[in-house]
Amino acid sequence: MSRGQSGFSLLEVLVAFAILSISLGVLLQIFATGLRNAGVADDYTRATLYAESILAAIGRETPLTEGVRNGPIDDQFSWRGTVDAYTENMPDAEKTRVQAYRVRVEVSWPGLLQTRSVVLETLRLAPLEPPGGRR
Repeated sequence: MSRGQSGFSLLEVLVAFAILSISLGVLLQIFATGLRNAGVADDYTRATLYAESILAAIGRETPLTEGVRNGPIDDQFSWRGTVDAYTENMPDAEKTRVQAYRVRVEVSWPGLLQTRSVVLETLRLAPLEPPGGRR
């Protein structure tokens, strides 16, 4: 071989492949993390929509009475709703003829390492029943 030939030595090629493989490994890890985070964000979005829907139904489609209700939504999500009387900083219910209720809805689902959940809470007003039953 003459000294005038140019090209890459075997060592240079191996170093280049090592750098390329490390770079590709890092890029694949970044993409995998991005996909996983997108999936988690989608779960939170769906859970929030379910919680909003259930929260809107309590007091309209189901009676606004104190207690706990729960159940499955689908194979992945389940919900738990709590209705409690709310009296903090409220005027006398007999004078206003309304009762305030704190309505709390939690939608949960299993995550990779722990159970994940979304909680929404609001206050609702309901007319007081007159003494002796309905009007």
